[in-house]
Amino acid sequence: MNQYAAVTAFLDPATLQVDDPAGFAPGDRVLVYQAKGATIDQTNTSTYGDVTSIGGAGLFEFGVVQSVVGNTITLTCPLTRPFYLANPVGTATQVVRVSYHPGNVSLTGTVTAPPWNGQKGGLVVIETEGTLTFNADIDVRGRGFRGGDRSLNGGSSSACNATTYVGAADDQAGRKGEGVADWPNINHYAYRGKLANGGGGGNNHNCGGGGGGNYGAGGTGGWTTCGSRWWCSGFSVSNSGIGLGGLSLASYLSAADPRLFFGGGGGGGHHNNDQGGVGGPGGGLVILRANQIVGNGRQILASGAQGTQNLGTGCGQTNVSFAGNDGAGGGGAGGAVALYCPTYVGTLTVDVRGANGQNCSSHLCSCTPDHGPGGGGGGGYAWLSTAALPPGLAVLATGGQNGIELTPLDENQYGCTNTGNCIPAGPDRYNRGATPGTNGASLYNLPWTPVSPCPLPYLRLSQWTAHVDPTGQVHHRWQIETDLPLTAIEIELQPLQNPASSHLVTFPPHTEAAAAHPLPAEGSYQASFQVRLSGGATRRLATQSLSWFRPFTLRDRQLTLTSSTETSFALYDALGRLLQAGTLSPAKPQSLDLSLSPPGIYLLLIGTTSYKLTLER
Repeated sequence: MNQYAAVTAFLDPATLQVDDPAGFAPGDRVLVYQAKGATIDQTNTSTYGDVTSIGGAGLFEFGVVQSVVGNTITLTCPLTRPFYLANPVGTATQVVRVSYHPGNVSLTGTVTAPPWNGQKGGLVVIETEGTLTFNADIDVRGRGFRGGDRSLNGGSSSACNATTYVGAADDQAGRKGEGVADWPNINHYAYRGKLANGGGGGNNHNCGGGGGGNYGAGGTGGWTTCGSRWWCSGFSVSNSGIGLGGLSLASYLSAADPRLFFGGGGGGGHHNNDQGGVGGPGGGLVILRANQIVGNGRQILASGAQGTQNLGTGCGQTNVSFAGNDGAGGGGAGGAVALYCPTYVGTLTVDVRGANGQNCSSHLCSCTPDHGPGGGGGGGYAWLSTAALPPGLAVLATGGQNGIELTPLDENQYGCTNTGNCIPAGPDRYNRGATPGTNGASLYNLPWTPVSPCPLPYLRLSQWTAHVDPTGQVHHRWQIETDLPLTAIEIELQPLQNPASSHLVTFPPHTEAAAAHPLPAEGSYQASFQVRLSGGATRRLATQSLSWFRPFTLRDRQLTLTSSTETSFALYDALGRLLQAGTLSPAKPQSLDLSLSPPGIYLLLIGTTSYKLTLER
């Protein structure tokens, strides 16, 4: 499927240096994608993280590899969109080998991508000139921008820090979730301010992290504990340092300048009892191009995810998506799906929902109440090239629900009490002020021209015939139309009884020729016609089935003859003397006893085809 490399430098708009060129070869279809590049307000105020310029964040463009030399990939056409060429590492630019198919293709197993690691991964890209059939799902849930970690364990319980929006990672606040702007430096990793569409972390004491944003904004995290209300403005926990939700990026989406954004990561919660929650990762990206998509009731899954972590002392839970006696993490935002396709058959669901914020004060851990739940992740978006939603296609893009504090549902059920009576009445008794993410959307009229200005190299198999003669020789005739340099024509033979094994036959790279070769053995095969390109890449252009079984067997000097049609046979010795003759038919095989015949060479004629037989002593 796809292959991923981080771009480490641009020598010019057509020449990329990458961290790992393995898997890339001349003729490959590729996608260049810039994940970050926005600039933000960096003041220590509530406007921290507001986008001042979107820059090249979310830009993508298709191209074709011309050459690969060392760690340098040269494209056949220079990039035309305004990628930030001066610093591809800081803007998290990657190049992806596209899963490109000149003909029809089917998904037979779940297709996914490696999680985004800060430089590469997180997206699936498939192109076909024919029909794309879903017999399995595409799944990039939680493969987008990473969630923020919970704070370092510790921090004063006598705090209500509502005024700090940015700071270094420490025990006073959870970390911000990742977004389209990079952290300016190590002193900007944490605290309640959002990071563009990344959710803010929960501040001391025990506030929840904000949800990540994409098309929909992330929700805010929940309030601090009752014990800290004396330090809060107006003695109200509603004025504590909740993590702010990631921004909506909807205003940066236009058909003239299409962009695709990873779902923003949720912010981490504050903890001092080793039971805080981490922010969830956002959804990844899916880009598909096809003349027709057959859905078969399958799904494209690009939703955000909840953060999971191991909870320590007093809880002992592993790989859980809730917090205990501490602040919880925000949900990841939904990702983005781009569908360049005019026609859909059957049903297909596109899921770009935001994830729910984490619950907190779980009774599985210490049951002391009053901790901040996580904000919900914002919904992502599906962008279609059609003018409206096609019949059979469903888009799920709702924002995630905020988390809740579990113990107020029955504070005494697990021996917990609500001393001080500071939890507000009504919904906030459970939400603690945490809010859901807002909904995403379905968008239409996605244009192809801005993202694919470079034409694909022409490669078409206009003719290929293959037939097996009675002796087991396969006779091929082909005609190829291409402007790519070819180094070989290959026929791959896979025995149907043992598909894991294969036999490769190689011919010179003639675009029009006839050639023959023997089958390795009797049996049925899938034969694939493929071309090898300069640099070693191969392109499979067509497949067909071949079978061959000899019309005779010779065992223990017993010669058995069969035929699927009525035909004549004759057996001669080495001197040309006729020994036996007759007629074969499907209902009348012949068995000839050669036990008294002397050793030597014999000639068997079935119809007009001759076979050489050898009788051993």
